Amino acid sequence: MGVTGPGARAWRVFLDGPERPGRWECLSAGERERALGLATALDRRRYVAAHAALRTVLGRACGVPPHRVRLTADEAGRPCLHPPAGGGAPDFNLSHSDAWALIALAPPGTRAGADVERMRDDLDPLAMAARLYQPEETARLRAAAPGAARTGGYFRLWTAKEAFVKATGAGLAGLTDVLVTERPGTREGSATSLRSRSLSGPVRWLAVAPGYAAALVTIASTPAPRTG
Repeated sequence: MGVTGPGARAWRVFLDGPERPGRWECLSAGERERALGLATALDRRRYVAAHAALRTVLGRACGVPPHRVRLTADEAGRPCLHPPAGGGAPDFNLSHSDAWALIALAPPGTRAGADVERMRDDLDPLAMAARLYQPEETARLRAAAPGAARTGGYFRLWTAKEAFVKATGAGLAGLTDVLVTERPGTREGSATSLRSRSLSGPVRWLAVAPGYAAALVTIASTPAPRTG
């Protein structure tokens, strides 16, 4: 299912559905090797489903069959489309957690970050937030009711932060430098790098499936910020 976000589109993909013919064949040799290296059959099946879905989305965007999609990596190691001759390529991002994947696609000149996470109840959200989040974010969680509301708030922040650093290319090393604000009563907010406040982007939280949190972030096309 496609979801429109600021400057980007996102698709949610259920990874535990029926096997579809042609999935394995559309993957690259490197993707097949990574799939075969996974520990369990379930992990392999989900990996193949997620990456085949990504290639389907990218193939439609580029007007080529999925197996003809050419992927490479930028200087920061971030996956990207091989740019076509004479023009820019759309930006993309893939995230998957257990049974669900999220694919984001942004037009040339913008970058997209996506993150989906299955919400766990075996962690202490306040203790984790004290280590990883900004003080005002931790204060918002502390003000939430204990239980589902607080856990849900923790994962909303996590998915927004991770989507932002995936968009920028900073990686998880830059996650603690991100401040996420929310617009009350909406599924929207913003994420800002405290190392470079000129680097920011809108956040949209997505309803992927019960028990999951997900976010989509878009930013202007920019090199990865320094994280050290």
